[in-house]
Amino acid sequence: MIYDFLSEESPLIDEIIDNYSFLRLHGYSREDSLARINRSFEAETSDEDDRPFVLIATALALCKKKELTSQARLDALHSIELLRKRSSKQNLSYASLDYDRLTGYLSEDQIGPEAPYRARKTYDPGWSIGDTFIHALSQPAADQMGLLGWYVVFRKVGEYLDRKARHMQLVYITICPPDAVPQTDAELRSLGYLRMMEHDNGWDYLGQLCFKSKKDEELWRLKKIGCYPNAGIPADATTENPLVSMPFYGVLQRNSQVLDYEDQVCHLIKFRGIKKE
Repeated sequence: MIYDFLSEESPLIDEIIDNYSFLRLHGYSREDSLARINRSFEAETSDEDDRPFVLIATALALCKKKELTSQARLDALHSIELLRKRSSKQNLSYASLDYDRLTGYLSEDQIGPEAPYRARKTYDPGWSIGDTFIHALSQPAADQMGLLGWYVVFRKVGEYLDRKARHMQLVYITICPPDAVPQTDAELRSLGYLRMMEHDNGWDYLGQLCFKSKKDEELWRLKKIGCYPNAGIPADATTENPLVSMPFYGVLQRNSQVLDYEDQVCHLIKFRGIKKE
């Protein structure tokens, strides 16, 4: 797509296009989606440097389904010319912008009525905040660390929908010996929290899981042990961004018996450690 030529100049391009697609996939109309984009990027639209990129990105987002409006097209074409003149007068370099190609892409052929969007259905495991699951570590990495048979423990603490409308489960993770499975919030809290990454003189602790289907969830071989919504948060947790939380994966190939998250948990224990309260 031609908007690839713009992404190096302004991260807004990809962000706005993704936001628009996300809104449409969730059932918002073209008008409502544009209104929400305008509200979300109000500060950028008011900025003289960013505004042209916002308007161009909006037009390109509409072009994905040939539902460009006449006004959005005019706004984008005006912005392209503004950037062209600005580059010339101020000796700025927008080398990756192919103005002629971009203008040609935003032709009247892209103008059209609101396109039909079929809401994307994604699997929701139906986990509640506090739902806690265990799985016995069985891979060689666990054996080498003396953790063979110990349980990795996942506790749900939040969720969000990603830009593809997938249900992302936000979790805190810890481990426990097989004879010490927690049965209360306090017992779970006493196990501590697996560190994910250093951040702002503290630590991020959020991990994220995603299941494609009921069958995919079953392949993780998780056993629910209870719901502990009051097991707390790490005292030194930084302000975490769920969108960049640590991803964990199950089987990487459907015919595999190896769970990728086992090795990842062992790696994090070895190099990051578990924070005890």
